[in-house]
Amino acid sequence: MKCSVIMYEIHRQSLSDQVYHYVKRLILSGVIRGGERIPEEKVAQQFGVSRTPIREALNRLEEYGLIQIKPRSHAEVVSLAPQEAGQIAVIRAQLETLAVSLLADCGTKKDFRELELLAKECNGLIADGDIASTFEKDSLLHLEIARRTGNRHLYEIYEKLDAKVQLLRLVLRLPLEKLKLYVRHHDEIIHAMKLHDKESAVALMKRHVMNQLDDYEKVNKR
Repeated sequence: MKCSVIMYEIHRQSLSDQVYHYVKRLILSGVIRGGERIPEEKVAQQFGVSRTPIREALNRLEEYGLIQIKPRSHAEVVSLAPQEAGQIAVIRAQLETLAVSLLADCGTKKDFRELELLAKECNGLIADGDIASTFEKDSLLHLEIARRTGNRHLYEIYEKLDAKVQLLRLVLRLPLEKLKLYVRHHDEIIHAMKLHDKESAVALMKRHVMNQLDDYEKVNKR
C-alpha cells in the first residue's frame, strides 16, 4: 500500500515541476554557470514537451532568484559578482546566528530530532558526491532551523535570501573535501542547540558560514 502511494505522487508531478527540478539541478551542480544561457530547446527535446512547461519552469526559477529571463530573448543563470559574496555571507551569518540562538532557547526534542535527520541526509548525499542534492538538502536544513524558531518574520526573510545563498555556494565553488567538512558542521551545531548551549551554537554557526568565505578568498589570492 505504501509503495503505491509513493508511485502515485511521482506520477502526479507536472511536466513543469520536472523541468523546474531538472534545470535547478543543472545550475546547482555547476553544469550551467552564472551568466550562461539555459538551453531551452535541448531541455524541451529531452522531455519531449512544448515550450509552455519550459517557460512555466523558468518563470518559477526566476521568481526563486536563480535565473533571469531576458524579454523576447533567452533565460540565463544569475551571475553573482565575487565582491557580493562577502556581503551575502555577512547577512547570512547574522540571520543564521540569530536563528540558532533562538532555537537553542526554545527548541524541543522533536525539533532537534528532525534536524538531525536532515543533517544525516546531507552527510549521505555529500558522501555520494551529489553536490546539487546536497545544496538543496542543506538549504532545507537551514530553512528548517529558522522555521522551528517560531519567528515567522525571520523565516520569511531567510527564505527570500535562500536563492542568494545558493548563488553564493556556486561562486565559492569549494572542492568536494571542503564541502564534506562544512556539511559535518551541522552535527556540531545541532548538538550545541540540543544542549541549549547558545554561545557555542552561535560561534559554530558563524564559523560554518564565514570560514567558507575565508577559504574562497585564500584560493583566489594565490
